[in-house]
Amino acid sequence: MTQKIAAVEVYMPVFRAENPAFDSSFVLKSVGHAVVRIVTDDGLDGYGMTFAEPIGEYVKEILAEVVVGQDPLTHEDIWNSMYRATRSSGRKGLALMAISAIDIALWDLKGKILGQPIYRLLGGGRRKIPAYASVGFLSMSSDEVAEKSLLYIKEGYRVLKIKVGYDGGKNLTADIRRVERLRREVGGEIEIIVDANGAYDVSTAIRLAKSLAELGVCLFEEPVPADDIQGLRRVRDAACIPIAAGENEYTKYGCRDLLLAEAVDVLQFDITRAGGFTEMIKISAMTQAWNLRLAPHFWPQLSAHLLSPAPHGLYLEAFPAAASGAVTAKVIKNQPPIRDGHYELPDAPGLGLSFDHEYLKQFRVF
Repeated sequence: MTQKIAAVEVYMPVFRAENPAFDSSFVLKSVGHAVVRIVTDDGLDGYGMTFAEPIGEYVKEILAEVVVGQDPLTHEDIWNSMYRATRSSGRKGLALMAISAIDIALWDLKGKILGQPIYRLLGGGRRKIPAYASVGFLSMSSDEVAEKSLLYIKEGYRVLKIKVGYDGGKNLTADIRRVERLRREVGGEIEIIVDANGAYDVSTAIRLAKSLAELGVCLFEEPVPADDIQGLRRVRDAACIPIAAGENEYTKYGCRDLLLAEAVDVLQFDITRAGGFTEMIKISAMTQAWNLRLAPHFWPQLSAHLLSPAPHGLYLEAFPAAASGAVTAKVIKNQPPIRDGHYELPDAPGLGLSFDHEYLKQFRVF
């Protein structure tokens, strides 16, 4: 007998940040997650997550009626129905974050129904996936960044990422000094990624890229605003180091646009924004077809499944000191650690994660 989806639930374990972190363009005032739970008519459930954004109304008013009653294994049909349902209210932003969280929950559920971890359903066998440590928001001083970096190197990380973009991208001298300070501290063997969060205009980004190349930076992330794809192409043409972007893009169509513009070397789509596993599978395949690298943004416990079968997968992003880590530890009871710079995929069905429903119940919004 075919199982049917009986309910879609949304939980918001979100808290005000005591010491908000910030980058060149955004202040992280809240910590936590939006969590979606999908329950079948026989009581089996699957979980999905996205950022701490108000997706509850989207799920309640638009998406729940599309999902309830469907066969949970028909993820393609469900995804297309959800995407059509949000056509007039937003093909990006909150709409896609809600769709992504539901889709991730469907894949978790699918793995449980079939008794397999997601990475095996995707054809992967690799369980240890390399990760880099995101170290330094601009709210951290250069001294703090250096101290944390040395700690993470001792823990086995060989790649570090720091933020630049002081004064909204208008203080290039301070940005260069920040990277110089880290390079002096960690030496020449450790790879450094520099993330601008779209702070610069094209000419400034090109100037910085040349300085970063001299400092041995391995990747320059989001040098210009996410919507300036032509500007990104100009930076890539002039830069002497690889360019990365994509965390603020959505769906296979956003991937197509970056690829056709020849604007990036490494694509960093976020599974909780871009459309969940169903859409990220397509994005991964397109990236591979262009002979480029895939390094998903954030969420290692989700994206590791995607990179397991991906020969073009570069690495996962980890935030070892993220303020949201304490919330994650309460939401997920068996959060796998990152050891020696690698995330080890659990071998349990679905995501392999044990969500604490008793804890989540106090945060239910729908």
